[in-house]
Amino acid sequence: MQVTFLGTGVSITSPKRSSPGILLVLDERHILLDAGPGTVRTLTEMGYSASRIHNILLTHLHLDHAGDYATLVCDRAFTTRETLQACGPIGLERHSSILFTQLYPELASTLGCYDYLRIKEARQGPVVEEARWRAYCAPTEHADGIAYRIESEGRSLLHSGDTEPCQSLVELGREVDLAILECSFPDMASLKGRHLYPTTAAELATRMNAKKLVLTHMYPECDGRETEMLDSIKCIYDREVTLAEDGMKIVL
Repeated sequence: MQVTFLGTGVSITSPKRSSPGILLVLDERHILLDAGPGTVRTLTEMGYSASRIHNILLTHLHLDHAGDYATLVCDRAFTTRETLQACGPIGLERHSSILFTQLYPELASTLGCYDYLRIKEARQGPVVEEARWRAYCAPTEHADGIAYRIESEGRSLLHSGDTEPCQSLVELGREVDLAILECSFPDMASLKGRHLYPTTAAELATRMNAKKLVLTHMYPECDGRETEMLDSIKCIYDREVTLAEDGMKIVL
């Protein structure tokens, strides 16, 4: 399982971090975890093709996580027209209907996006069960979102999406090989909204007994405070921890 961080930032434009997006490559299967604005361009710049994406797993429908969903569907209309599996939280079907029948009606009427687009809404439990890999989800505490656990050939990965600490995330991530957790702000004093910061992320990783921790989804407030953030985490979580950067790759 190869993990590529396409974007490790948020909705704020930054020269250092693009909007959220993670590419998983499982042999010939390409899986996209979230699709923030600019994700398709980043895929191309990194040598991948949007038309090769088989599955899109959206954690929630905020713009910084789903802005390029329509772009991916449009790309498929003009390229392979092969099946594109899209999974997301409750509301994805309505979101898709608004996008492709009201805002961009030609995608449905003229280009027939619903001929190749397969939409699955989920809240908890299995979402994909194929021969080489499986995906499960659980609810999180942010915008009615969901987190994902991916398992393939004896290896496992958790992607939290945006969230506050919650027991459902701990249970989904039990004994996971790699926990990818959001860490939006450098400390509790700067925290805004329903997000994690180093201490809460470290506590979650410890409770789920994750073997490795990678933090992503960082606001500009984190810039220049990376060492401080890592030190805070290592006081609680005693295994390998990394702050993700755009373009970073991990092989599990």
